[in-house]
Amino acid sequence: MKNKSLEDHLRTIFNLKELPQDEEWNSLLRNSCLKSFKKNEVILKSNFRYSDVLFVSEGILASEFTADEKTVIGRFFQSGNLCTNFDSLLHQTASRYQIVSITSCTVISIAASDFMEYYHNGISLGKILRNRVLEIIAEDILITDVKLLYGKNEMSEFIRSHYSDIAQKVPYKYIAQFLGITPEAYSRILKQSHHKSS
Repeated sequence: MKNKSLEDHLRTIFNLKELPQDEEWNSLLRNSCLKSFKKNEVILKSNFRYSDVLFVSEGILASEFTADEKTVIGRFFQSGNLCTNFDSLLHQTASRYQIVSITSCTVISIAASDFMEYYHNGISLGKILRNRVLEIIAEDILITDVKLLYGKNEMSEFIRSHYSDIAQKVPYKYIAQFLGITPEAYSRILKQSHHKSS
């Protein structure tokens, strides 16, 4: 895994059988770079304008903010996800969220200005990015619906069934921050569901 090239990482992220052989793709290879982060590193800080878009290749990241001295996780990012605050990116405003590595991770970083150029004007690469952004919007709507409409037990079950990697690899405290409960309450939910299934 360590010796994968930038192009290999991009192939995995975008789930491509064949790589585009055009100037847009070559431009992406020139204008992006691989970065690795250790567990618990702040990758993109809050109160800054997001100047980079990250493609997650390996590991799990989270978007978090602090409200009333409590840390809240808005969503998790896994392999294949585009990781940024699109509101900050689109409107060029400071972000309330920061991006943190929950596990050690590898990302591909690209300047926001380059991303926007490919997204709006690209043909082959533009199509890939526009499809990926639509997937993110659909996932964000699903997560928002879950947070608004589900009880904590249902939300916990949703994570275990839809995001099994997160349920298995992310420490309880982060999942609790996503659910808006204490780690102890999350632990109790897990024990209850385990008793029901056994």
